[in-house]
This record gives sequence, structure tokens and C-alpha cells, in this order.
Amino acid sequence: MSTNRRGTVVAVMTLALTVALTLVVAACSSSAPSNTAAVSPGVVDGALVRFDEPVTLRVLAHDSFAVSAEVIEEFERETNVRVELVQAGDAVTMTNAAILTAGNPVADVIFGIDENLLGSVSAARLVVPYDAVRLADVDPAYASVVTDGLVTPIDHAEVCVNFDRDAFTSSGRSLPRAFEDLTAPDHAGQLVVQDPASSTPGLAFMLATIARFGGGDDTSADAAWLRYWKALKANGVKVVDGWETAYYGEFSGGSGEGTRPLVVSYASSPPAEVSDTSADVDATPTGVITSTCYRQIEFAGILRGARHPEAAATFIEFMLGRSFQADMPLQMYVYPVVSGTPLPDTFAKYTAVVDEPLSLPYEQVAANRDRWVGQWSALFR
Repeated sequence: MSTNRRGTVVAVMTLALTVALTLVVAACSSSAPSNTAAVSPGVVDGALVRFDEPVTLRVLAHDSFAVSAEVIEEFERETNVRVELVQAGDAVTMTNAAILTAGNPVADVIFGIDENLLGSVSAARLVVPYDAVRLADVDPAYASVVTDGLVTPIDHAEVCVNFDRDAFTSSGRSLPRAFEDLTAPDHAGQLVVQDPASSTPGLAFMLATIARFGGGDDTSADAAWLRYWKALKANGVKVVDGWETAYYGEFSGGSGEGTRPLVVSYASSPPAEVSDTSADVDATPTGVITSTCYRQIEFAGILRGARHPEAAATFIEFMLGRSFQADMPLQMYVYPVVSGTPLPDTFAKYTAVVDEPLSLPYEQVAANRDRWVGQWSALFR
């Protein structure tokens, strides 16, 4: 989920995506079991399972995964399971790399799959079913998204266009309020987005335009949502590979070092940029155009062929526990999915409220994602 907007990662080991080919070869030559049987519960009588012998659990996650040291230590102390983190870039890149080793994985559990990737995960038989005991504590709005038990919801957020507040107030330029405003001459050359083929925020923003403008069933280059992207392209939108490049390298607001005052990021990005917590909400360095927001739910799953599926189940249950859920907002700047989890004051105060984010049924995304990305890519390549 490396250091980034979502905090400092606690990791015993970090593997860069640049060694992905080595991982593929190693995984294919391994003797990892191809387990498909039901996985034993990771919680018994309300307590996490404790293993008699020490276990090393490998957690595959995107580069924005972050958790406090004391939270990981709590898990290791309670379960006799040592955590090793394997990071593999953005969630799209991570998922694609994991599919290459499906059945012979480089880790035991995967975190950071979002609902827009579930079609690929299911088709590749990447994970095995696990019915989390603590799923009963999850808000039904998120628990009901996936009903086959393949993955477990862990957090949610909204992908939205963010703006550099000072860039607009100091220049006197009008602030865009809707998708259509982003194509106006006043905002030429201001927006940076991520490639939907390699970035989950980029994919979410592309899906937001399909949800907003329609034309998802149109296979032609003249689909309504593609006409919008043609207008963005004509207005100088810049496309980069991932969130970190966009936010830190191209965006001018907050921690960004670039020149573009508009970026695809998250509704929860503003609290990460607040140093003075007494500041008014409308005085944060960055703001959010809430009409552009698209729902994103992140899931965890037990990788098919995992060496330690029971330990993986225990970690998933831990992620749904109070300590992990309460830690996420200021570590990964996402919302917990467990009902009643308290939010830190800073997060609650400065995160933009999105009452009705855009969304598409994940079954529709699963059936059309590759085509939509292909249509988008044909326009930008």
C-alpha cells in the first residue's frame, strides 16, 4: 500500500516489482501445495488462532499498504505468526503479477484487490474461498458486494479529482466543480491522471467517466464516455503510470512537486496534508471535487497454493479486528469497513464527505474492463 501518502510501512522484507520475473521462475519451480479445500477459521471463540510452532506469513500487497509497528507486533504476539511483506507496485500491477503465479504464489495472502479487479481474480482462480468469521461485523454495504466468499472487504475509499487550493485562490481562476469543467479552456494543461491499465485510481477514474457519461455498451471509438476523454486529451490532460508519480511528481498541491493543480487522488487525501489541525476545513492545502468521486473497496484473499492458508485466514480476521481497522485511517488514509470503528479526529474533520459516490456493478466491470481499457488505450497510445 515504501513510504507514501498512506504512511510508513512495517515490513520485514520488501520485494520490488522489478524482480517479478525472478519471482515467477522461483514460484513455478516451487513445491507449494495446490490447496483448494476449505480453510479452517482464523478465529475460535472470538480469539485469533495461536499456532504451536512459529509460522512465517508472507503478505502480498500494493505499495500503499501501511500499518503501525505496534499493530503488527500485536498480531505476531497473539498468534506466533511472523509477518513478511511482499510489495508489488500499484494494485493493478500487483494483481497481474500474482495471476502469473496463480497456484504457486510468492505469498500466502493478498491485500489490495479492489472490486474492479475481481473479474480477473475469479477467472484466474487466484484465491480460495474463505468465510471470515468477523465478516458479520462488516457494514452490509461492503459485506454484500461479494457473496461467494472468495475475498473479504477490508477498507473503502473514494477516488476523486483533488485540487491545489492555493493555485486557484492566488490566481483568481475558477475552481472546477464537475467533470465537464475539466475540459474547459480555463483548465487546459492542469489535470494529471493515472493510466487505467496500470493504476487502480486511474481505473476508478475511467470507470467514473463511464458511470457519469454512459456508453459502456458501445464498442466504437465514439462511445459517450470516450468523447469525454477526447475532450480531456484535447485540453492537455497528462497520463502517468501510477498514483505516486501523479501526486508527488506532477501535482502542485500539498506534497506534490509538480506544476499541475488538478490530480486524480482520494477524498481522504486532504488530511494527509494538514500540519495545523486547528485550520478550517476549507483551508487545507488540497481539496476534493466531490462530484467526480468513485467508490473503491479493497479486499484481502488467501492465495491458491499458499503454504500457510490457516495463518492467512488468521491475518484476514486480524485485519477485521478493532486494532487494524482503527489504525488504517491515518496509515493508509482509507475508511474502515467494520461498523462502529472510531475515526481519528483529523481524519474525520478533513476527509471530504461523499454521500453518493459513483459506482458500477462489479459484474459489469468484470465483463467489460478489458475492452474499456483497450478502448481508452487506443485513444492515448
